Amino acid sequence: MKQNSMARPKVLFVVEKWAECNPEHPLSNSHHLYIGSLEAAGFAEVDTFFFDEVCWQSGEKCDAALINKCRDSKLDLIYMTMVQGTDLNPLPETLAFIRNELSIPIAASYGDTYSPASIEWIERYTPAITRNVILDNYSCYRQHASEPTLYMDGWTPQHPDYFYGSDAGRPIGISFIGSVSQYPSRKLAISMLMEGDVDITVRGGQLDDHLSIEDYAGFLRASRISLNFPQAAFSEDLLHCKGRVMEITLCGALLVEQENPETRRWFEPGIDYLDYRHEKDLIDKVRYYLAHEEERAAIARVGHQKAIENYTAEAFWRRLFAEFGLSTANTL
Repeated sequence: MKQNSMARPKVLFVVEKWAECNPEHPLSNSHHLYIGSLEAAGFAEVDTFFFDEVCWQSGEKCDAALINKCRDSKLDLIYMTMVQGTDLNPLPETLAFIRNELSIPIAASYGDTYSPASIEWIERYTPAITRNVILDNYSCYRQHASEPTLYMDGWTPQHPDYFYGSDAGRPIGISFIGSVSQYPSRKLAISMLMEGDVDITVRGGQLDDHLSIEDYAGFLRASRISLNFPQAAFSEDLLHCKGRVMEITLCGALLVEQENPETRRWFEPGIDYLDYRHEKDLIDKVRYYLAHEEERAAIARVGHQKAIENYTAEAFWRRLFAEFGLSTANTL
């Protein structure tokens, strides 16, 4: 569909309303990551279609309702999140109809793309999708996708109202904000830090601790160092660039994580952030940089500057819109 040169493009978000598509859970991260961040950028007129809500309310698959929504709307782009582990996603045949018969291009983003199985799942949808947007692992699809050119690398676009730097004090020395129970590497590292008398603040994630996104970001802005663990759940070998990487750097804390080639797609270790080889290396490094504030702050500043210059939500949407030939010139 050709964009009206005098108007902002119209984008329909086809996303999950609730975390894990479960109405008993809090609102999903799609609200602030995608819908909210594009609204804040002001590049597009935004509409939403919550496929899980349609399914739960109607007791039926969302496909017919989605087609009707697309017929009635003059859309320049559909942006989707595809949720693994649920059968509530729109069918590939529905998406193919929307793209081919209604002439609406579709961008679909995915998380947890670190295994051949996840790429195999994505490949079910690839014939119906204009572009697959990969947010966390940039090597696996290159090895296992049938047409890697149909994929593009991206990062999680963080809402600027929550994730930003602050000149206020940072009373928390080191923090980790996220789930622990399903991650052996996180348990081990955190327990060794505590046993080594390193004062670390630990809070659970969205589902564990029911932290609001505002409070979550507030912990990061209050931290001098914040940890990220790149391992997938119940795995030591499957690695990915978590959204926490951008969250921490945009908030101005020093990012520290275990060595991970995927994060190096965007940042340089030792310059923008610190990586470590094993738990003893982690303990040694956080002790050193907590004791040497100027050195810690210098690396944190470089990482923060790179993030705000290159990896903001605005930069994400400019990159995506350019991929689809859509203008970002007409803002609110």
